[in-house]
Amino acid sequence: MQIEDEIKRVINGKEYINIRQYVQVLKDLSGNAILQVENPDDMGKMVRLRKNSEEAKKYLVKYEAMLNEFDAQLLNLRKRKQDLNSELFGKRN
Repeated sequence: MQIEDEIKRVINGKEYINIRQYVQVLKDLSGNAILQVENPDDMGKMVRLRKNSEEAKKYLVKYEAMLNEFDAQLLNLRKRKQDLNSELFGKRN
């Protein structure tokens, strides 16, 4: 139960949601040429940048790395949950 709560806390967390949104916005080729996103080094500070600029590409790399950390955390939590379920209820086919 605690693991499920932790998974929900991560998935519904403001930081995780914002990072996913910023990755999507930075990857999207359509829309406005000027974007407003949070600085990945100082979350909470909004910056404006051109979509195809070098700075936007650097931000995308940083946000993808942050998203990968969250995804690894979620993967570990889900694996622990699956292992505990197998331990408690035996193997299921």
